[in-house]
Amino acid sequence: MLQSSKSWFQAKRQNNGTAAFSALSGTFRPLRGDEKTAFRDLLLRLDPESRRNRFAMTVDDSFMVSYAETSFAQSPAIFGYFEDGVLRGTAELRTLPEPHMAEAAFCVEKGWRRHGVGTRLMDALLNEARDLQIEHIYISCLAANHTMQALARKFSARLTYQSGDMIGLIKAPKARIKDWIRTNVARALSQPRRLASAGSGQQS
Repeated sequence: MLQSSKSWFQAKRQNNGTAAFSALSGTFRPLRGDEKTAFRDLLLRLDPESRRNRFAMTVDDSFMVSYAETSFAQSPAIFGYFEDGVLRGTAELRTLPEPHMAEAAFCVEKGWRRHGVGTRLMDALLNEARDLQIEHIYISCLAANHTMQALARKFSARLTYQSGDMIGLIKAPKARIKDWIRTNVARALSQPRRLASAGSGQQS
């Protein structure tokens, strides 16, 4: 049976969510639709090995530019870590055709790894998945990408080897009814304001 990531959330609450991340001085938040440039620039700064680990193949700058341009339309949520105003890490949540399933993809720039950035980004994705009633998070990485596998294991992922890749499956925490209602009511109430802001921007 696939173990839930519930144990991670319990430990985080017991530690007030700060012990593991005391060295981080930046900000974690969802990326806005007008931050494609920041996302693109982060991807372009990745070295060849990091690019291969992220996309499981060799990619050039034109691929990165195209990917950044289309990602916001394909992902219901992209979370980022900003330090001194610069985007240094991202986590994308992409829904899959299978009901209640989504894929997670991570990117953390060299120099900001092994400081808890990936863990905090995974935490954000799992909370978002819970609110969207997604039950399982799917992760795919190269067999040599031990950093991504260690992150997945931290959240009780079940890992299997398939055709040169490691496939992970994480069971997302279940949303309590009152939390789900509160989250979706807040989103519904904010929607008219977002539309109004968009309309104002088009007219100016």
